[in-house]
Amino acid sequence: MQAMENTQHFTRHFIRSVRIVLNVVLGIGCLAGCGVIAATPAMAEKRIALSIGNDLYPNLGPDRQLKKAVNDAGTIADSLKSLGFEVIVGTNLGRQAMIDKLAEFTARLEPGDTAALFFAGHGVAISGVNYLIPSDVPAVTEGAEARVRGASIAEPDLIAELQARSVRVALLVIDACRDNPFPRAAGRSIGNTRGLADAKPARGIFTLYSAGIGQTALDRLSGNDPAHNSVFTRVFAEQMKRPELHLGDLAVEVRERVAELALKATDGGGQPAPHEQSPAYYDQTLGGRIYLAGRAPATSVREPVTAPVVLAAKPPETERPPRPGSPGESCARKGSETYCVSSVLKPQFGNSYGPENLFEGPQSSAWVEGRAGQGIGEWIAIEFDGMRTVRSITVRNGYQKSNDIFHKNNRVRLLRAVFSQGETQTLVVPDRFGSELLTLPKPVRAYWVKFIIDEVWAGNKYTDTAITKLVVNSERVQ
Repeated sequence: MQAMENTQHFTRHFIRSVRIVLNVVLGIGCLAGCGVIAATPAMAEKRIALSIGNDLYPNLGPDRQLKKAVNDAGTIADSLKSLGFEVIVGTNLGRQAMIDKLAEFTARLEPGDTAALFFAGHGVAISGVNYLIPSDVPAVTEGAEARVRGASIAEPDLIAELQARSVRVALLVIDACRDNPFPRAAGRSIGNTRGLADAKPARGIFTLYSAGIGQTALDRLSGNDPAHNSVFTRVFAEQMKRPELHLGDLAVEVRERVAELALKATDGGGQPAPHEQSPAYYDQTLGGRIYLAGRAPATSVREPVTAPVVLAAKPPETERPPRPGSPGESCARKGSETYCVSSVLKPQFGNSYGPENLFEGPQSSAWVEGRAGQGIGEWIAIEFDGMRTVRSITVRNGYQKSNDIFHKNNRVRLLRAVFSQGETQTLVVPDRFGSELLTLPKPVRAYWVKFIIDEVWAGNKYTDTAITKLVVNSERVQ
């Protein structure tokens, strides 16, 4: 009974603390990733950031200490300063010190500001919830999940508080996808053994993880890696400064470059030990494309910044923007709609895999992309004969010829929908046999929509990514 009372007291204290900490942050947000909000066209008054890095965990073993997290916090702080942010830095912070820094951070924020939060350190997923681990987390053994939860900061609590506020833009980058830091004996471990858990995408949020769901993020490429930063941060710190990249393109660039770099990892003997690390992201932002480095920083904190984050101007609805295509695309007509795909697998075994399979033919037929690799970046574009209001899509994921074929091939996990008038939304596609109705957070008017594959569920034999059917549910704009 006493333990239950202590737990309830902690929970109430923690929620109160988080509410104080996040009292003025933003209307939308997340943890274990990075979130960005595209709000109204009002100008952001200030750009405020908090950068935290935890290397030292005194209560954990020597093999659980990190080498680059503090460096990462400093590097990201410098990058954010170059983009016009006031930056608060905290290193090797215990739980209370993290709360204090968050309180200092949020105390400077006002409605209309731009907020950025970066965390590098340990994280752990317990029962599907992600927790950031402060430096003073206690030493625990298997089965002590409640103690870990009580000593850490949970993702859903922060999301709930962030969604209740209204800053103009919130950028949250979490590099906490390293190995589970808690000892594992013969019994079950505390939380997932690898990486972080899948988080539910939140409306208005751009979420970026340093590694894919269930993957681990490398602190370094080798035991004697001379680089100043972790694999993720050394890439992200540079790419975030590129003014031509909006957040969607930034995430793709970071993912591709990190994945390539992680393959160069070596073991303790200096032998190649390729590591799979593909940063994951969710895009639930509204209001057009967001460019983090779109304008030079303001010289005065109190003076309005003319455009610290540039929202690309949306074309008027009467103007039909051209659909971006690519060499080698293949198209098929469906009534008043044209389906185009980036690539097609060559016919084999009497089967063809073209775009027409997405809207006609038996359930045993499917579109299958034809590029080398996992299918990341491949796309489906659907053009309408006029302006349409898009409300949802109906999709049959993977190659549903049979249950066996379904699991042998890759299935789509994240589809990034880019609409003609500039809006972008990310759809999570369930990994199951059958038809799924995916409803957009809000209807979107568009002349065309392009679905880009950002993540996949891996097949157990082939790397080809397939979609059996994909139909856009829309109505003509009068």
